[in-house]
Amino acid sequence: MNQKRKKEIPLKKLRENTIIPKPSKPGDAGADARIIGFKKIYNEKNKKELIDIDTESYTLKPLERIGCPLGFSTAIPEGYYFKVVPRSGLALWDGLSIVNSPGTIDAGYRNEWMAIVVNLSNEEVTLKKGDRICQIILSKMYHYKFIETDELPESERGIGGFGSTGIK
Repeated sequence: MNQKRKKEIPLKKLRENTIIPKPSKPGDAGADARIIGFKKIYNEKNKKELIDIDTESYTLKPLERIGCPLGFSTAIPEGYYFKVVPRSGLALWDGLSIVNSPGTIDAGYRNEWMAIVVNLSNEEVTLKKGDRICQIILSKMYHYKFIETDELPESERGIGGFGSTGIK
């Protein structure tokens, strides 16, 4: 098998207990990233901020969201970006998702990575430092521009709206 050289991504651990993300199995598209801390979202009197919570675990109420720092920053090569996506098991069994899924980490971003986690279930879910909370997926970026036109080429779907391809 002709194996391609792996793309190298510079990663800086920001905390001693940071675990570098890695795929669970060879050939997996995503690398599992782990919770290294918690940041509570405060929005009072038109002042929004993230406050570090000094705790080993956090119980997320239904429909509540929390920032989960991942403990590292990166220098992604130009022409690439990362997607931060939910882990399917957490989504199915616990109702957890990533709010801005997929979260996008651009090549120029140098700050700490963070997953914004939401509990979409009807039950409280306890998160712990060290838990695998999301997957990160390296993606190729394509440069593009929109070209304004008066007509678009025909397609089988045409101008059918959302859900127009589903069974009726």
